[in-house]
Amino acid sequence: HYHEKGQPPFRTLTSLPFEDAKAILCAGMTEKTAFDADHFLTLRYERDKTLRELFLAIGGKPVRTAPVYFTLGENEGLKTWFDEPACVKIPFSQFDPDTVSFTYGDSFVTINPALDTGEEWWGKVFRYSNILKLVERYGFPEDPPYHMARRVFPKDKHINHCLKFVEAHVWSDGALDAYRLGMD
Repeated sequence: HYHEKGQPPFRTLTSLPFEDAKAILCAGMTEKTAFDADHFLTLRYERDKTLRELFLAIGGKPVRTAPVYFTLGENEGLKTWFDEPACVKIPFSQFDPDTVSFTYGDSFVTINPALDTGEEWWGKVFRYSNILKLVERYGFPEDPPYHMARRVFPKDKHINHCLKFVEAHVWSDGALDAYRLGMD
């Protein structure tokens, strides 16, 4: 889980009311990073709802209404989303497997029907054993060089069309709380 050093980990904008999330998101914007916060947050709330519904459909047991995002393994690109990145690594064995879902790629991409190119991972979430099978078959998703904070992106396609990483969605605070206590 990547987060800003000096800030608490495991925070999720979509666990907040929309206007509170927007205020936090906009507080960190500069003219260089400004974008349509309403549009982004509307999509993010919709995607989180879809992720939850898809996870329930495959037998998942989410506790939270909004997930805390992780990656399966490290990801260089995600580090560039933060001025001073920090990372919390938690072994999967610490989680209740019924409370963690995965997408083969950034869920903002793979749950977007407009970007579906027909591979078996589009529009789906996976359990741990199934995501491992996908990684075994295809390797980790492509992660082109980019720098989010500096707004430096691949030239051949928009960064939001790149899969970038295997994303994990943690739907319970159980394992997270143990790590929060260890950080105090």
